[in-house]
Amino acid sequence: MAETRIASTRSEPGLTLLLLLFCLPVFAAEATGRIQTLEWHADSPSLPPESESLSEVNPDDVWQRIRNGFKIDEAASENPLVATHVAWYTARPDYVLRMVDRSRRYLFHIVQEVDRRSMPMEIALLPMIESAFNSNALSTSAASGIWQFMPATGLHYGLKQDAWYDGRRDFTAATHAALDYLGKLYLDFGDWQLALAAYNCGEGCVARAIQKNVSQGLPTDYASLTLPNETRHYVPKLLAVKNLIRNPEQFGVAINSLPNQPYFNQVTVHAGMDIHAAARLADMSSNDFIALNAAFPRKLIRSDTPVNLLVPVDKADQFKRNLETKTWDSWQPVTAQKGDRLEAIAKQFKVTIERLKEYNLFNLKRGKLVQAQTILVPVTGRGVVAPPQAATVSRAEGASQHQVASGDTLYGVARRYGLNVAQLAQANPNLNGGLQIGQTLLLPLNEPAVPKRVAIQHVAFNPNNIKPAQPVNYTVRRGDTLHSIAQHFDASLPDLKRWNPGFRKSSTIRPGQAIVVRQP
Repeated sequence: MAETRIASTRSEPGLTLLLLLFCLPVFAAEATGRIQTLEWHADSPSLPPESESLSEVNPDDVWQRIRNGFKIDEAASENPLVATHVAWYTARPDYVLRMVDRSRRYLFHIVQEVDRRSMPMEIALLPMIESAFNSNALSTSAASGIWQFMPATGLHYGLKQDAWYDGRRDFTAATHAALDYLGKLYLDFGDWQLALAAYNCGEGCVARAIQKNVSQGLPTDYASLTLPNETRHYVPKLLAVKNLIRNPEQFGVAINSLPNQPYFNQVTVHAGMDIHAAARLADMSSNDFIALNAAFPRKLIRSDTPVNLLVPVDKADQFKRNLETKTWDSWQPVTAQKGDRLEAIAKQFKVTIERLKEYNLFNLKRGKLVQAQTILVPVTGRGVVAPPQAATVSRAEGASQHQVASGDTLYGVARRYGLNVAQLAQANPNLNGGLQIGQTLLLPLNEPAVPKRVAIQHVAFNPNNIKPAQPVNYTVRRGDTLHSIAQHFDASLPDLKRWNPGFRKSSTIRPGQAIVVRQP
């Protein structure tokens, strides 16, 4: 966990017009060059005024590429708070070296993206003050990942979050989202220091501070605004890191060169496994593997859809070969019956009770299941997504069908046919989240999931291609409890309360009430 306070981000959609109303008079008064700034966008061949052309020849050292690309106004370093933070870092060389060492996995990719978007290279150092490049960083305000996205901001920028996957901790996805967000903020404010301040405290926070100064006839630059204390220190802290990276010897720190080449490849797999098995196949420690693939909070890689994993370049071919030739424990759904003992289930599948509890939510009484449920258990094999069993699928015009049996849950049925719960609910609009024995479910037409060869490719992620699914609702029935509903839909109680804000003060539910049981 970072030793400095981890900053949080907050998105306030719909403020663009407000920002323009506040800021345009100020920008217009500063000359036409500022208005030109507002027209810059990430794919533009021309650079914004504060980010002149980077060196045409990329050095062999990523650190030198970063130094060559520093473009934020040097006058900003005259802020006395910069010296305060320089002194803080200088007094903690061990902390700085740990932070720099962690950054080596990620910096080439970040620098490539910052360079491609013609942004100042100071942006590449931003994770140092957000998370100290700790991929598992979580702030007290629920900001998560290297770029410290708040949940709502992450969703707004295409970072899916559920019990199995948190896009805020998906390094490549979160990097693209963070740079998209920062680019948008720069267009809003026309100044990188103001954009960074808004990344920390939100667009509305900065817009209100600007409006206050405008109304009082005061300057509207970053140093002149009245901002929250954390935000007031935010840019000086980044500039302190910039000074340290630019002249490390001056501060008694030795930073080894970083090769100007990719650290990782993206490997697309069609397999389900726990994160520890994946690490073994890549011949890596679990900690090192998780540092690159921190997006799986339950440490279980699902096989519903192809999964993109990051593997060091020198490990990628071995990982691919091992996926094709070796076996591992793949976690698959099975139906456990009411009264089954957890101890007996663990013994049957040769796994400890602790490992079962790591991936399942059990409702037990004296060690026995109080109701039938679909659970995940380890199954030794190749772990590929297999085609649906012919005996369980009958073809109907325009769709496949499944007849609900005792113990079936929406989650279990969806998994059986290579679908997710949202797809199943959309194909059955009158389902209301519940299942009845003997009920016929329509399954979306879907090609059988045939095992595919593992593909290795360089990262090319576009968050704009993500189309979020619709939330799944359930109508409460007599006898339901939040715990039983969570069990039925393989959700956690905290998730149910997060998706249904009304439960934060009370967990009382009543028959006929509609609640969200699955959030995209």
